[in-house]
Amino acid sequence: MSQQQNQSAELDVLRTIQQELKAPKSKHNKFGNFYYRSLEDILEGVKPYLAQHGASLVLTDEVQEIGSVVVLTAKAVFTDATGKQTVVTAHAGVDINKKGMDVAQTFGASSSYARKYALNGLFLIDDTQDADTDAYQQQTGAQVQNNQQSRGQNQQNANGQNSQRGNNQQNQNTSQQQNQPVQKSMGQRFQDALVSISKANKPATLEKALSTFNGTNFYAGIRKACQARADQQGWELPMPSQVQNQQNNQMHH
Repeated sequence: MSQQQNQSAELDVLRTIQQELKAPKSKHNKFGNFYYRSLEDILEGVKPYLAQHGASLVLTDEVQEIGSVVVLTAKAVFTDATGKQTVVTAHAGVDINKKGMDVAQTFGASSSYARKYALNGLFLIDDTQDADTDAYQQQTGAQVQNNQQSRGQNQQNANGQNSQRGNNQQNQNTSQQQNQPVQKSMGQRFQDALVSISKANKPATLEKALSTFNGTNFYAGIRKACQARADQQGWELPMPSQVQNQQNNQMHH
């Protein structure tokens, strides 16, 4: 094989891994009854390819505080045998007050989550349902059960204290409240936006995120996440002034 052919083959290493990598789904979610892959599964699946092609993979984390939200950014750097590097980043919020976990565990969970999605982007792995771990489902299920018990107790007290007419009015009000959508805090919307940005398939998703958070304390983090996704996909992001103009145009129309 000629030198030119060798160089061409080396440059296609990442593409080869993207096409051939089979990371097994070794973890089982008993609540959703499905198997999913973890960060460790992806790393074990890619190690043989790294050794075969003389490539390397380095994962690092960076933590910053944006407004009231702590954000962890994971960076995956893939280097082939020629020294060419491909860098992909992913973000995850850190809830340091998460029930049942100490500070080290919350940072570790966010790091694993962000690193996993950085590798998903690097190696083109689709893990749309894998965020639903057993621990998350248990906590969510307990919260739902507590809320249901609380609503039931409140309803029972109301029946004992109010007249039938008052009960009917309260039941109507309760029904209206339940039908109303729950308003998320800006911090929750920020974390949801980071996930959407990391999976964005079109520039419009990034532009919407920039428009939504423009002028807020979260804009810098959103801008950084959008830029990382745009660089990965080969898109061009609008400048902040362009985003503002888009918002103004929408308001006028």
